[in-house]
Amino acid sequence: MSDLSAHLDRTGVCASILCALHCLTAPVLTLVAPALRGLWDHPVSHISIAALVVPLAVVALRRGFKAHGRRWIPTVGATGMGLVVLGAALPYLAAAAPTASTVACDACDQCCPSLVTDNTTGASRLNVPPASLVTLLGGASMIVAHVANLRSCACCRRG
Repeated sequence: MSDLSAHLDRTGVCASILCALHCLTAPVLTLVAPALRGLWDHPVSHISIAALVVPLAVVALRRGFKAHGRRWIPTVGATGMGLVVLGAALPYLAAAAPTASTVACDACDQCCPSLVTDNTTGASRLNVPPASLVTLLGGASMIVAHVANLRSCACCRRG
């Protein structure tokens, strides 16, 4: 495994961890800095991140597989990539409005955990949409695949 492949796997692990931190900090950030809400938890940010991490993972896991030949690693990685893409798409699939501008606005509450206040009682609760859970599972799968790829290829280098 080349240094490039190891670098891609390390970048993939970091990207997946940052994605998880993004999801976990969304409710806090929307309370502390409500102006960031539209940017921080907008579904387009998730699609953009998926568009960056999926090709990176494909290249890293493919190169690693050629070195170590363990099929379960790219299988777990592909599952993770599929879940990340599904998580990015779910807010749009869940939104019922026909126009893109309305879908984007309605979808903002469907991608990241958020604090929701009941208008009648004033009580707040944590809203964890399915897209968030699916994305977190996908990110965790990708972390497992990247770490396994790194470890397996390190064994290949040792002998």
